Amino acid sequence: MRIYACLCFFFFLFNVIAQVPPLSTRGSQIIDANNEVFHLQGVNWWGANGSQYPYSEFHSKGVNTHAMPFGIHLQHIDTIVSAIKKAGFNTLRLPFSNQMLHDSTRAIKEWIGPNSFLEGKTPLEVMDEVISRFSDAGICVLLNNHSTTTHWCCNFDYNGLWYGKNKFYDQTTLQWISDWMFLANRYKFNPWVIGADLRNEVRPQRTSYFLPRNPTWGRKNKRDWHRAATQAGNAIHEVNRNWLIVVEGINARVNPLMQLSFPHLKPIRKRPVILNIPNKLVYEVHNYSFSWIKANILRLKKSTTYSNLSHEERVKSFEQNWGYVTKLSIGATPVIVGEFGCSINDTHAELWLKDLTEYLIENHIGSCWWTLEEEIAEPSSYGILNDSMNEINVFQDWRGNYLKKYWYP
Repeated sequence: MRIYACLCFFFFLFNVIAQVPPLSTRGSQIIDANNEVFHLQGVNWWGANGSQYPYSEFHSKGVNTHAMPFGIHLQHIDTIVSAIKKAGFNTLRLPFSNQMLHDSTRAIKEWIGPNSFLEGKTPLEVMDEVISRFSDAGICVLLNNHSTTTHWCCNFDYNGLWYGKNKFYDQTTLQWISDWMFLANRYKFNPWVIGADLRNEVRPQRTSYFLPRNPTWGRKNKRDWHRAATQAGNAIHEVNRNWLIVVEGINARVNPLMQLSFPHLKPIRKRPVILNIPNKLVYEVHNYSFSWIKANILRLKKSTTYSNLSHEERVKSFEQNWGYVTKLSIGATPVIVGEFGCSINDTHAELWLKDLTEYLIENHIGSCWWTLEEEIAEPSSYGILNDSMNEINVFQDWRGNYLKKYWYP
């Protein structure tokens, strides 16, 4: 087992060192600056997006991340970077909120633990330090606009769309694009910041009257996600031509009868995103065992999730919802699974994880595990770090049986 782990480490160490950003695309593949295939193998590190629900509860046992990555109050950033590097990950997906970018609160000792060099820094300056240290380690960083307000995602909340007014933080589409242009310029000379994951899980947004406001695709209205994503991607490229533009589809919609639908990347077939700069577009989906296939808000107990499906049904859903995009005869485009994950306790998710990882292997699709760590000493955590946050320990439980085959082919 130890020999196997060492071989895996050296195999991935060689590949990480050999890969050179900036990244581009070639058909359904992501490639590096040397035209070598870049298989995105990543992990999410949440916290800068927020740890509190809009309804006052904290997500992680009362831990307030103060709009900074979770765990820096416990472990040194360099130790966490080292653990990720040693495990062979080549990409960090780094969620943030728009509100966080403009947060002037400065870090105090109690929030940053052993990372004393972060004292007095704003959340954005903390993100600068995180990005710098991952870059120094040769790990790519994919910035993810997780939410508008600094809150835990995702539900029927104020962050379903990329714009909106609420009691926490107002934002227009133009302000959202401006924030992306600001970041593209800020990290323009750091090639290890590889792109913009434009928006997380676009879905119905809660309004002040508790009514849902649905996203659309290609309708040319204010809620047109296809148009907003295209505008944002082109605006980013005016500032930084090197970045990948990563676009999720529509995660969910709801009709007047409270019936939910889950388009994901299905609309791409008829109306793909077309950017002014070619070979920079990547599509993204998220997939969990609890992700709904069929659901009605009024009868959620009768919902169908991926864990309820047979093997054949699951694979068919992967293919029809997003996998097909990589196989189009005209317009084949890379797809990544930006989030997938489960906990040690989620034994009901085992067949789902098996089917998903086998599908990703077969179709050469990259991904980012959710998440690096979620709750310390909690079996229901989706995290893959140990309680000291200094080593990846997911291979010690049942999840590792499937992740080894995917991450270490």
